[in-house]
Amino acid sequence: MRVPSVFNAVREAGDIEILPNDLIEFNSTGRILIVGTAEDIAAVLPELTTLTIYVVITDARSLTNVDASVQVVNQSIVDIAGWLGAFNVQFDTTLLKVDLVLDLSTRPLITTKVAPLGYFDVNNDQQKLNTIIAELPELIGTFDKAKYFSYQPSICAHSRRGVTACEQCLDACPADAISSEKGILDINPSLCQGCGSCTAVCPSGAMSYALPTLDVSLNRLRNMLTSYFTLSEQAPTLLIHDLVGADEIVENIALPDQVICFSIEEIAALGMPFWLSALAYGAGNIVVWDAGSHSDHDWQELQQEISKTQQLLIGLGYSENVVRWYADKDLTPLLNQLAGFDQVVLEKKAGFAGIDDKRRVIQFALSHLNQYASESKEVLLLDERAAFGEIEVDKQKCTLCMSCVSVCPMGAVLDGRDKPQLNFVEDLCVQCGMCDNACPEDAIDLKPRYLLNREQARKPRVLHEEPIFNCISCNKPFATQKMIDTMSAKLKDHPMFQGAAFERLKMCEDCRVKAMF
Repeated sequence: MRVPSVFNAVREAGDIEILPNDLIEFNSTGRILIVGTAEDIAAVLPELTTLTIYVVITDARSLTNVDASVQVVNQSIVDIAGWLGAFNVQFDTTLLKVDLVLDLSTRPLITTKVAPLGYFDVNNDQQKLNTIIAELPELIGTFDKAKYFSYQPSICAHSRRGVTACEQCLDACPADAISSEKGILDINPSLCQGCGSCTAVCPSGAMSYALPTLDVSLNRLRNMLTSYFTLSEQAPTLLIHDLVGADEIVENIALPDQVICFSIEEIAALGMPFWLSALAYGAGNIVVWDAGSHSDHDWQELQQEISKTQQLLIGLGYSENVVRWYADKDLTPLLNQLAGFDQVVLEKKAGFAGIDDKRRVIQFALSHLNQYASESKEVLLLDERAAFGEIEVDKQKCTLCMSCVSVCPMGAVLDGRDKPQLNFVEDLCVQCGMCDNACPEDAIDLKPRYLLNREQARKPRVLHEEPIFNCISCNKPFATQKMIDTMSAKLKDHPMFQGAAFERLKMCEDCRVKAMF
């Protein structure tokens, strides 16, 4: 067992109590639906007599010698949805509400990667069934769990004014806890089980992890690194792991003193802002360790975020392998390679405090890493789906209709107020593509990149401007020359816009009404 003084000091520095801000409540009265063959159902009934039991038999046989309280539903299941204490089971003509579902069928009724709480799929695993049978009678009463996420719809890049763009959280959630109805995201806290994938991929920070928040994790890390550097000058390896399966392994293995273990509720709760900050604070390299605690998680989104982080580091001149993924319960192969890992060694460690703002933290960390890189850079070119970049506007196509301005969720695309201009603030752009989707002229292209000159990135710049067109009747400025030219070209042959009607297109709204009446 590992108990060196360095390890103890660092662990003590990071030993903080993290309490949830919100709790989600579940109420169960013990109403359970059991689905399976008559033989399989009969085998488990004696162990579940304290529950109110409904059964659906999936074969041609029937139950014999069972208690009269067991209710058999002789209909096919059309749909099943819900969670502990609130399952709705739709049959051909009946809706049944139950608190628990025991699925003994060969094909699971619920196929999400992460099943909802209260749903138990045995999948022909007798040992798993024995564990479930022992647990089910205890699931009567009121239970709660933490609310793992925080959501700010005001900066969400999913949809605006009927235009849809980012769907990364929808694609990432393994529990199907996130849905979209008429462009509005709904996150069901009862289905969410806190894996953190949505927060890892969210480009704007609208979706963030709440247990703990980013600032809490960063300040905890700073304390741990400060304690470490009072005892050692060697840049440490930061080993990020979850609390469920990895803690016991860590406690019972001899780790080198230069390895700092950072435990977290779920490994996807920490993403690019945390990893880059850790390197800026002085960590030599980072290993995100999947100890196999969740067989229903593939962590693909988290690994994609590691790849994006590696691309930024390569652009700055660092090795991509200073942030790496490791998936194995056995740490021995990793420890055998540890001495050969590339490291980030900075002349000066960053001192910025943790804040709960994903994009700002990334910017702080990248600025510091760029400042102390072997050669500072101006621009980092990035791949698609990056959360940073600019937009380019085809000036020949753009009519300054301002559709892009009306939908931009971050305020990165701006009008010129009293001037016919299209302005852009690169610092705010999340590359969601909503402006591109909204543009009726297909005049916008996304250009993923990271501009390291932050003053330049925060400064509005003109993407396009046009001469003003004045009303041919009163001389009032009311449109751009190109807008009138484009509209005229499209309508010149239309039978409704001939003669005086065509000329009215060149009038302001007031003069157009006067000319008609």
